[in-house]
Parts: sequence; C-alpha cells; structure tokens
Amino acid sequence: MNILFDLRMLSLLIGLVGGFQIFPVLLALGMDEDPSPLLHSIAMAITTTLLGLLFTRKAKSEMSPRDGFLVTSLGWFLAAFFGGLPYYLQGGLDLPSAFFEAASGFTTTGSSTMTDIEVWPQSILLWRSITQWLGGMGMVLMMIAILPLLGTGGTQLMKAEVPGPTKDRMTPRLISTARALWSVYTMITLVGIGGFIVFGMSPLDAVNHAFTGIATGGFSTKNLSMGYFSTGAQWWAILIMFMGGTNFLIHYRVLVHGDWKALTYEEFLGYLVVISGFTLYCVLVLLRAVDWSLEEMIRHALFQVISIMTTTGFASTDWEQWPAVLQLLLGVLMVIGGMSGSTGGGLKVVRVIILLKTIPAVTIRLLQPYQIAVSKMDRHPISREILENAVATFVLSLGYVLCGAILLNAMDMDLLSALGASLTAWANVGPGFNTVGAMDNFSHVPDFGKIILGSMMIVGRLEIFTILMLFSHKFWKD
Repeated sequence: MNILFDLRMLSLLIGLVGGFQIFPVLLALGMDEDPSPLLHSIAMAITTTLLGLLFTRKAKSEMSPRDGFLVTSLGWFLAAFFGGLPYYLQGGLDLPSAFFEAASGFTTTGSSTMTDIEVWPQSILLWRSITQWLGGMGMVLMMIAILPLLGTGGTQLMKAEVPGPTKDRMTPRLISTARALWSVYTMITLVGIGGFIVFGMSPLDAVNHAFTGIATGGFSTKNLSMGYFSTGAQWWAILIMFMGGTNFLIHYRVLVHGDWKALTYEEFLGYLVVISGFTLYCVLVLLRAVDWSLEEMIRHALFQVISIMTTTGFASTDWEQWPAVLQLLLGVLMVIGGMSGSTGGGLKVVRVIILLKTIPAVTIRLLQPYQIAVSKMDRHPISREILENAVATFVLSLGYVLCGAILLNAMDMDLLSALGASLTAWANVGPGFNTVGAMDNFSHVPDFGKIILGSMMIVGRLEIFTILMLFSHKFWKD
C-alpha cells in the first residue's frame, strides 16, 4: 500500500470540504450574518490540507485497489468531521452532534440534532444543504468514475450491478462519464430550483430544497419540512425526489440521447410498481382513517412513499399519526431504497428483484433437481457472483441494523426508537419511529449514540463490504 499517497489524497479531500464553505460565507456576508464560524472552519481545513501536502510532497502517484478503498472509507469520516466544524464553532452543537449532523449531510441521510432549525443562520442552513448535494453525487462518481481507475479493487463496489445501464459507462472515458453525470445532476438541480420558485418558495429556500431533494437528503429550512410549503411545491418535490431515486445513467440516456428504451429496464419498472402499489394501498387505508380530500390523500400518500423509498426523508405531514400498518409499510420501503446508481440509499431495488427472482429458481431445483433453472434480468442471466453479493449484503445489513439497535437500546433508548434510528441510519433515510419520527429529531440521543449513528450512516452510504474489508487481515497484508 502507498500510505503516503493515501494521506495526500485525504489532505486534498479535506481542502475540498473547506473550499465549498466559501459559498455560505458569501451568503453570510450578503445577509449581514457572522461568517466567523465558517471562516475558522475553512482556515482549519486549509491548514490541515497544506500541512498534509507538505508532508507527502515526495509521495509517488500510485494507488492499488486497497489504497482506493482505504481513501474512500476514511475520506467520508474526515469529511464528516471537518464538515461538522461550522455547527460546532457556531455554538449550537457539541462535537458529537456536529459530527452526526455532517455525517447525516454528506451521506444524504437527513437526520438532525437541531431542535429548532429556523433559528439557525441561513448561511449554516445553506452549508447543510451543500453537504447533501455534494454527498448525493459523490457516491455515484466514486462508484462509476473514480474507483474503476484503481484497477480490479475499484470494481468490487459494482459487483451487485446487473447487466444494464448501471454497469455500462455512458462514455468511453471515465472522466467524461464523471463530467456527464455532474452535468445531468446540475441540470436537474437548476430545474428543481426554478420549479420551487414558481410554486412560491423564496430563492434561498428553493436552492436549499432543490439541493437536498435531488440528493435524496431531506434537510429542510423549516421545522415542518415540506409541510410548511404550498401544495404545488409538494407536488414538485415529489417529482424531484423521484428523479433523485432513479438511476442517473437512465437520466443521461433519456435526457441527453433521447433513449426512451432505458425506461424499460426491469429495475426502473420495479421502482414504478413498488411506488404505485404502496401509494394505492396507503390511499385505501387513509380513506377510512383521515378526513382529507381525495387530492390530499393521494398527495400525502405518494409524497411519503416516494420520500421514504428514495430515502429522502422530507415530510408533508406527520405520518406517525397514520395507522400502524402504514408505518410498517414505510419501514419496508426504507429497506428497499432507491435504484442502483441513484442518490438513494437502502438495499436498492435491483437487489430486491434479484432476491425475489431467486425464489422460483430455488423452488424449481428442489422439485426437479436435474432441471437447470436460470434467473434472468433484462434478458441477461444473473450470475452466481451477483446473487451471492445480493444475499450477503442483505444478511449483513440486517445483522448490522439489529446490532445498532441493541447498542442504542442499551443506552436507554426504547426498543422501537432504537430500531428506527438504526434502520434509518443504515438506509440513509432520515426519520425513524417513535421518539425519532418524522416531526422529531435526534438531539436526545446520547453522545456516544450519535457517534454510532453517524458512523452507521457512512457505512450505509458506502455499503457494508467497503468498510468490512478494512477489518480483514488480508487487506493489510502485503
């Protein structure tokens, strides 16, 4: 391993985090807010970067697959630490809470320890939104554009992707792919900003919610989340969240090349089926449970289904007041998550489809041992390697969530709240259940619990195998 060059890469990442804090500084100056917390944070980040670059000036520009995984994993933790400094220096959050808030931002989780969001300076709220916007596209870039440059090690994160749009590059060169992704991401963000302004948001609120909507992050500038804004803004947010939870290679093919056949991929069709089916069931249950108009029922049902499934976490209403069966279904959606190659978290729709397709194949082999049963997706056979990855990821993630819940429960969190907090951290959703529900926050979680949950968010964002391999002796063995 090339540790010296790894440190150089991490130093540059810290500088990048500090550099993006310039934008909220400019807002602070324009709104006559105190920019000193952000300026001090920038100074600490830049100083660390310069010292790191000076110390590693003789590093050779060589990276093995293991170096790539190490830099990727440690980079997210460092981003959460330095990204949390403005919250701490502002004086509103202690260090564990600041780490939690930044981890929630960069991983696009959306959970918060801020008890009253609206009293915070607009510049700090903009920084929260920027962390989610950067984190949303950051993972896609690492998976599709950056890591493959490292050799076979970089492709390990792609093994669960079936033949189709996620596996294929959009352009022959990876750097062109990265630029294309950022172009599409930025274009949708700008459209989102314009739409929110049309539907009554202030320009600053529009920027914040477009950033966190397309990133499927869910940070809002209002305590009531999207429930504060107009009906039109909520419908627009539904569209933005849906696009954020969709594979960005599909966006590229449809928006840039007009390739409408991309909408026929099984994962996208499965994405539509789950959203439609769950929304219809929610509406049928709400017909007997609430005194709303049909438009309100459809809007709130569709909004919460898409918000939870894409792991955005916006709320248009307090869905904890809904019947228990609907809360259970929303918990299922947390596990499913968005599409592969999207900004959404969770298990991913593609893995759920793979697991479901395996059931009839196994049944056939049990009934007819000599018959060859091959599961296919998009007319391509699902390899054993992809199937093993999907099963192992599901089992490990389930165990990971249960372990997190047990640890939180040992800190005197009630079991339902502990399970909801652990699940929402791993799935990068935001709201959980009971005391960490849609209209609640995580300020009451013990400090060590906040560190655990912040770490769980990062593991959930990177996917568990990326972190797990760091604990293997073979990883560190030369």
